[in-house]
Amino acid sequence: EEHILQICDIFAGMSPGRADMLRRALVKEKTELILELEQEFLRCARTHPNGYDEAVIQNVWDLLSSFRGYAFNKAHSTAYGVEAYQAAWLKHYHPADFMAAVLTNGKGFYSPLVYILECHRLGLRLLPPCLNDPGPGFMVREGAIRVPVSAIKGLSQRTLDAMVSSRQKHGPFSSLSAFHEIVRPSPEELELLIRAGACDGLDPSRTHLFWEAQVCRRRHQEVSGKDGWLLAPPSLDFTPTVPPAEPTRRERLQAETELLGYAVSGHPLELHDDIAWDTYCPVDRLMDYLGETVVLCGLTVVSRVHSQSTGELMKFLTLADRTGMVEAELFGSIYQKFGLATVRYPVLEVTATVEPFENGNGYTLRVHRAGKPRSGRPYTGV
Repeated sequence: EEHILQICDIFAGMSPGRADMLRRALVKEKTELILELEQEFLRCARTHPNGYDEAVIQNVWDLLSSFRGYAFNKAHSTAYGVEAYQAAWLKHYHPADFMAAVLTNGKGFYSPLVYILECHRLGLRLLPPCLNDPGPGFMVREGAIRVPVSAIKGLSQRTLDAMVSSRQKHGPFSSLSAFHEIVRPSPEELELLIRAGACDGLDPSRTHLFWEAQVCRRRHQEVSGKDGWLLAPPSLDFTPTVPPAEPTRRERLQAETELLGYAVSGHPLELHDDIAWDTYCPVDRLMDYLGETVVLCGLTVVSRVHSQSTGELMKFLTLADRTGMVEAELFGSIYQKFGLATVRYPVLEVTATVEPFENGNGYTLRVHRAGKPRSGRPYTGV
């Protein structure tokens, strides 16, 4: 748009006010005003002291008017094109390194959950946080992506810094007791680390780790003079005999979702395996139904409300299943009718028309109905 003003001023010699009027007319696609200002532009250019050739004047006008509707700086479009090509190349040839870098930088429109789902779609394995491989960023380990300890919610910066520096200085921690002695996390932080799976490399039994954490805590209190033992404290190798009560796989996935924002040990949709996924149209088959109405089910990973030109509210959603993600829109009356369902159900069933992009290289869903998904047998992958 700045270039439009410069061309009108320097090339044609139009006044700044009229140049700005032409800019706004082009951006807003005001056809009648554009036709009026076109004649003024041509007249000013023809009487310009530089004496331009008529063909040159017409060519410049054609170039100027081509910005109608949306003007985008060529330097920007070129830079974005280069970056998009580089990103596509890296994602194709080095998917694990690329996704680890994306997750580490944490920028962009989407939440980490969206990129985690993309990792699953690409067949990349995820590893839970580990005290002996704390980060600070997402790291590639033998083709898999290790989630950093810093991703665990509730850990203080002091503990994170002490963990990374101690690991670099002293090498790997040999036990939970050694970790506690060096880093000195709070009792709450130690429990968070155990629940998130960060201590599994020290002892695969989380029940054993939990009891060892209690001993570490009491030992530290005794040494610091707070709530000391009535009798001499047990050694740090002591663990009370308790019946096995290891968390189930589902409980581990729930803990990861609570503490990290997404499941790591399995697919995030594994926590919704009571939905009849096999009875819905999968995202990766939507291209076969352009212009048709389908019934689809997906986890809502992005949601935002927008005002239409009419003033009515609408909602944009990004829905994800195990095969991919798709954008969906609930316009005006549809949003008024089914908007509550988009908040009530984290996994949403939608009846929608698959609307192709003008260039044919994609599609969106125009939602007609949204509600609770059907329940059924667990997902089989078929």
